[in-house]
Amino acid sequence: MLRQLLLGTILVAFAGAPAFAGGDGADEARAAPEIPEFSAVYELRRNNLRGAELTRTLRCQDDGLCRFSSEGRTVGFADLLLRGRIEEFTRFRLDADGIYPRDYSYRQRARGDNDEYVRLFFNPATGRVNSRGDDEWQDDIEGEVMDELLSQLRLAMAVRAGETEMEFTVVEGDGEREVYRFEVAGNERIETDAGAFDTVKVQRVGGSERRTTTMWFAPELEYIPVVVKQEHVERENYTATLKEIKSAPKLRSIGG
Repeated sequence: MLRQLLLGTILVAFAGAPAFAGGDGADEARAAPEIPEFSAVYELRRNNLRGAELTRTLRCQDDGLCRFSSEGRTVGFADLLLRGRIEEFTRFRLDADGIYPRDYSYRQRARGDNDEYVRLFFNPATGRVNSRGDDEWQDDIEGEVMDELLSQLRLAMAVRAGETEMEFTVVEGDGEREVYRFEVAGNERIETDAGAFDTVKVQRVGGSERRTTTMWFAPELEYIPVVVKQEHVERENYTATLKEIKSAPKLRSIGG
């Protein structure tokens, strides 16, 4: 329940180049990749009831090693029931050829025996991923495969790059894989506590007919999401809305 409350609304929300992508052998010079460093706070609501706050931060080094972190905590009535915290991060390397996942960590602490721990380690050279934590496993992977948190960066930067249809594969903590598909659905003006923004509207396609996921990305904020909404037929609806920009998105050139 806690993981769904804190993370379910931001299933997929932030680099256009594929994970595990290799060079094509061409000698032509590639431009130095850019990525928006930022820190922002989101308010999560379940059926319009305030339930949690989520702080997301992206930082990179000059050599292209990046860390995207997410820290969530329950608030309001949900805090009285669960008193939950989630700490999550993904580390990856970004260069002109693509994004290469390194490792992923997820730790949940909450009342009622709701603790959970997952670690994933990616090896681009061998094309393998292995898990430590509550479930331990290892597997071969091919093509564009990444962890759940990194997929959220992947989408936003694909939109920023002008893509209108996106598809990639996510490996979950238990080793299961899911193909995510999205398409741009237009433009819309969105009001948030952090301000009003012109946005690009993106919808998930090809998933469950009983669940819709819609996201609004703001070009003014280097395409980080300002609203993520997940609606279920005859079930709970979740919405994450930008509440505060702690560090305004600023493009960082990797290796440039």
